[in-house]
Amino acid sequence: MKFGITLFITLTSLQIFAQNYWQQEVNYKINVKLNDKNHTLSAFEEFEYVNNSPDKLDILYIHIWPNAYKNGKTALAKQLYESGEKFLRFGNDSIKGNIDSLDFKVNGQKVRWEYHPKHIDICKIYLISSLNPGERINVSTPFKVKIPSGEISRLGHVGQSYQITQWYPKPAVYDKNGWNQMPYLTQGEFYSEYGSFDVSITLPKNYIVGATGDLQTESELVFLDDLAKKTKENLVGNPKIAGKFEKKSVFPESSLEWKTIRFTQSKVHDFAWFADKRFKVLKGEVELPHSKRKVTTWAMFTPRNEWLWKDAIEFINDGTYYYSLWNGDYPYNQVTAVDGTISAGGGMEYPNVTVIGNSSNKMELEIVIVHEVGHNWFYGILGSNERVHGWMDEGLNTLNEMRYIETKYPNNKQMSEMVMNGQFHLNDLNHHDMGDISYRFIAILGEDQPIETSSEKFTSGNYGIIMYQKTGLVFHYLKEYLGEELFDKTMQTYFETWKFKHPQPEDIRKSLENTSGKDLSWLFEDLIQTTNHLDYKIKRVKKSENGTRVSLKAKGKVLGPIPLSLITENDTITKWVETKSGKIQTVQFEQKNPKYLIIDINEKIPELNRSNNSWQNDKLFKKREKLTYEFFIGDHERNKNNHFWLPVIAANSGDKLMLGIASHNLGIPFKRFQYLVAPMFSFGRKNISGMGEFSYSFLPKSAIKLSKVGISIKSFGTDSRSYYAGVSPYLFMKLGNRKDSNPFSHNILIQGIYRYDERFTQISTPIVNFNPLHVINRAGAFINYSLVYKTPDFEILASTRTEYFDNLQNKESLLRSNVVGTFRFKYLKNKLSRWIELRAFIGKFWQLNNLSSNSNWVSNEYEYSLSGSSGFQDLFLEEYFFNRQFNLQNSQRMDNIGGFKSTNSFGSTHTWLTSANLYAQLPLKTNIFGLFADFGLFNDANQNTFVYNTGLAVRFGKVFGVYFPILMSDNFKMDIKYTQKIRFTLSANIVNKPLKINGLF
Repeated sequence: MKFGITLFITLTSLQIFAQNYWQQEVNYKINVKLNDKNHTLSAFEEFEYVNNSPDKLDILYIHIWPNAYKNGKTALAKQLYESGEKFLRFGNDSIKGNIDSLDFKVNGQKVRWEYHPKHIDICKIYLISSLNPGERINVSTPFKVKIPSGEISRLGHVGQSYQITQWYPKPAVYDKNGWNQMPYLTQGEFYSEYGSFDVSITLPKNYIVGATGDLQTESELVFLDDLAKKTKENLVGNPKIAGKFEKKSVFPESSLEWKTIRFTQSKVHDFAWFADKRFKVLKGEVELPHSKRKVTTWAMFTPRNEWLWKDAIEFINDGTYYYSLWNGDYPYNQVTAVDGTISAGGGMEYPNVTVIGNSSNKMELEIVIVHEVGHNWFYGILGSNERVHGWMDEGLNTLNEMRYIETKYPNNKQMSEMVMNGQFHLNDLNHHDMGDISYRFIAILGEDQPIETSSEKFTSGNYGIIMYQKTGLVFHYLKEYLGEELFDKTMQTYFETWKFKHPQPEDIRKSLENTSGKDLSWLFEDLIQTTNHLDYKIKRVKKSENGTRVSLKAKGKVLGPIPLSLITENDTITKWVETKSGKIQTVQFEQKNPKYLIIDINEKIPELNRSNNSWQNDKLFKKREKLTYEFFIGDHERNKNNHFWLPVIAANSGDKLMLGIASHNLGIPFKRFQYLVAPMFSFGRKNISGMGEFSYSFLPKSAIKLSKVGISIKSFGTDSRSYYAGVSPYLFMKLGNRKDSNPFSHNILIQGIYRYDERFTQISTPIVNFNPLHVINRAGAFINYSLVYKTPDFEILASTRTEYFDNLQNKESLLRSNVVGTFRFKYLKNKLSRWIELRAFIGKFWQLNNLSSNSNWVSNEYEYSLSGSSGFQDLFLEEYFFNRQFNLQNSQRMDNIGGFKSTNSFGSTHTWLTSANLYAQLPLKTNIFGLFADFGLFNDANQNTFVYNTGLAVRFGKVFGVYFPILMSDNFKMDIKYTQKIRFTLSANIVNKPLKINGLF
């Protein structure tokens, strides 16, 4: 009966589908010859193009993707450059590639063609006469390919190891959306038409080839069978092979004799082949779960990886079996995995064949092989548009990868082994947790993007975390909700309906909803289309004679189904709560005396916050989790309120040595509420010093990515008896839309402070009625807006800041504001990539009251300084200083205000100040050395003064810098030792660090 229902649904879906759907067909015949002396291909191609569309076509768009490797101006070169890869932009011509010698003919007649105006890896053929619906044409062309270095992307060679992918001219897809012509990209995969391939490859006889399709050359089959037999005998005869690792693998001389081998395959949309003279070969066979048909499996690997690949056939067989079991039987005759040396990440998929990058251990290799073999379903058989809807292949494939590991290795601790080898309480994290923690980590920072984002618009982090991992998680969630049996039925129906076709997002949604009978808008509209989050909490539990009534509250914006489990002494009862409308749902259980209530007991729902998921009957505070303290750091475990501790050591001039204990909850991933408290004993003051911070993050849906409210507390000594204490509440907002990968970033920081200073005046003789204790109570606030615009070649950074400060005792106050702009650009656009930085500062006091009524120390604290704020001028306690005593020659300065790179008390003002700063990295092998030049103009006592300053710097990123003055204006020279003129910066504050970029303030 179940089979009958499934068959009815499938046939009905096929009938409806057949009425509206069409796709083009392309059938290829290619002859290609490899020249391994100059790394080129010479080829001739013919393809039949069948117009199954309802439209008349006058042009064909053709992808000629080897031209993506031609120069530093292609879309591929730009994308690689933006990600930090400079091979194509600045590499020698010898490592680049291209396709040429094209001469297109249609039905034997020469036709006009031209390159795309923006992308030289796309061309357009003008047909002599229109191609009407139902008609077909034959297109032919010779072509030559210069094979690029394998360092660049997927097509390439490393020595005489060849990865021949995306190598031939092929038509772009024409579908209901029109032409889908697209340049080749590394981040962002493909979309191609289905058809058949008949490919003959000529190359030296001692090459071993793995390729798409069925090998038709009998002598080559005998050759491979013999190699497989010898490889297996070698593995069996060497029990210590598991420890074998050849550091060098020399290419043997190429045979002087040539061979031509032929592969054919139908119902595929691409053809790739891999050739290497060093390959070892293993051969296997797997029986498919439904049809019981047997499929041949091949593993081809280099001798240096023989110890790692010895079980590769098992991995290929198991991957093929389980993907067939869950989705539908593999329709082809062979599966091949090839050990590659390309720089395309862990691996790359092509129909029937996949190339695998270097792996560090057996489990890593198995995961990559299974994932890439799995792409035969999600990319190969279900040919979605990977460039635009990457989640339909990478995400669904990741779901099956997660499921494979859970099925074959139910007790796996994959993430624990990867992260600190399971140390520091990270000892129970499995393969699923890896994706779960990665997603929650990036989401709590407000940096996640929607799953439905075009591949090239993802940030590099979101490309892996969101498109792969989050999609895998949300479909794992769907599997838990539907149950394995119904979920498998939905996926198998989708597979049968859409195999060898081009499904769109609306097609998979319709298929899954029709088969399951469920409204999946929460999945396809919320979790896939937006960055809305899941978050449920147990709000109320009421026990009575009728059982237990539980109220659940949706704190997140996604109202999806949620599992609630009631646990008694003897049983666990789980109910799925269907949240159709409203924020609060009620669940009734028959059980009267529950021991526990837990939301998502198996942790399969991608909830952002799990700290509100449990209720325990025998606790006084029933919704409070068990409090735990663990050393250093760990993950936030369910049913535990995890806190961490570690010893800390610090020092400054006032406190001398400080020792203490830090307590925090900065576990993995971050929680919305975070704290860090670090009290320390000061051996200099014989008192307590330290700091603390408490914050809570919000994730608004509007134009704010993240908002954080918090309070920072600091208290440290300034000498053996003096100290300060400050309390700083703040609001930080990261502006922008999480849907966009935008070169702009905007931040707003509003911060206040109350600070208490006790200062003791040192005197040598007694003075009548003199009180050495000087107490200052002050309060203030500032608002800072910053903007950053980044490209690979230049950055623009700008900020404006207005601050108010008030001495509460003496009625001294100030109101001052400034604007800072920094322009950074590369003056060496080669492998060194050296930068020049130009910075401008304008600051003015708008209000000063009674600064002369108190000590000179207080007056100087409020002044603008050309050399940046010294420790005692850090009014808002924004940085940590080794010395905060009143001394304008203190070497440590904040990277703000005038920005002069030497230490000097000259150039302090409470009127106005403007400066210009230049910093240039030297073109040396290391980028830590640079030259600086500073120019300033300020007003003091109604007199305008110009100064300048130049020298040499040693800078370690944005954290630490040391500046040595060489030449300065006479009025800037102070009668102090040269060592006192040397300035250094240290940016060690963890509070609101995102705003502190290159000395914006």
